[in-house]
Amino acid sequence: MVKSKLKYTYLAKGRYWRFRHAPTVGDVPLPGTPGDPEFHARYSELLKRVTATPKAAPAQSSFAWLVGKYRKSPEFAMLRPRTRDDYEISLNVIIEELGDQPYAFTTRKMLKAVRDGYSTTPRKADKLKAMMSRLYSWADEEEHVPEGFNPAAGLKKLRKKPEPYVPWSDEEIDLLLANAPSHVVTPVILAAYTGQRASDVVSMTWTQYKGSTIRVKQDKTGEPLDIACHPKLRASLDNLRATDRKGVVMATSAEDRSYTAGSLSQALTRAIRQIDEMPHRTMHGLRYAAAARLEEAGCTVAEIAAIIGHRTYQMAMKYIAQRKAAQRAIAKLEAQGS
Repeated sequence: MVKSKLKYTYLAKGRYWRFRHAPTVGDVPLPGTPGDPEFHARYSELLKRVTATPKAAPAQSSFAWLVGKYRKSPEFAMLRPRTRDDYEISLNVIIEELGDQPYAFTTRKMLKAVRDGYSTTPRKADKLKAMMSRLYSWADEEEHVPEGFNPAAGLKKLRKKPEPYVPWSDEEIDLLLANAPSHVVTPVILAAYTGQRASDVVSMTWTQYKGSTIRVKQDKTGEPLDIACHPKLRASLDNLRATDRKGVVMATSAEDRSYTAGSLSQALTRAIRQIDEMPHRTMHGLRYAAAARLEEAGCTVAEIAAIIGHRTYQMAMKYIAQRKAAQRAIAKLEAQGS
């Protein structure tokens, strides 16, 4: 089933266009294809019937009712705005696909079919699966379903495990800082010495810089952090503030505009392509390389883990241990050759 941008329509079997709205017209065929006069005449007729029909309150046994209750719950209200917006996308899909279905009698096979309907967009399919499972967990807590009933819990993810981010080496960081334009250097040095995500780097303001520390409120976790400034980061920011400060945020684009996480990643990619012998690297890869610099700035193990995340810290330490072992091996070879 391929969905269309036209509401309530989809392409069945790759050939036949249909209009589906169970409460009013059911599931009916459409003549021709989008763009044909007869298609749009029939579509307009069916759409009027849908919009003209007053919406009845959803039955208390339906997914539409359950989603409505969840949206009014304290748990949903306490979510961060970005997370809530993300959830809303999946909740709207659940209502569209399962709105009138009784949630207490839904099977894993039925939920799997809904998830598989979005298999061409695996990330969206996996978010939908996770939202269905989360909705059942909440329903369990509210005693809307029997204890432990969650037919979505056993569904597997469709998306393959992503490749790990490659950490930057000291040589790669130095190479970029020496050759990239200033509008790329600033966010890179911020990420390399604070370990923050691109979304946090682009929102860092000069008021957050206190000289010896940078105060950050992480976009993903909402946690406020005071990060010790490495001497190299402090020198770079002091020089930038004295000679080239042009806005509220520390890092700005070539056009002196605020970055987004996406536009920063694009700017970094363009800069890397202009540097000979520089391999492709990402902003996220700087988080692994940041652990050693945070340690040099005086942060404890617990502080570093809190700043870059416990899992990222563990991977960073593994990388650093491998790098130190390689450096020791090279030193021994050089000593033997001298």
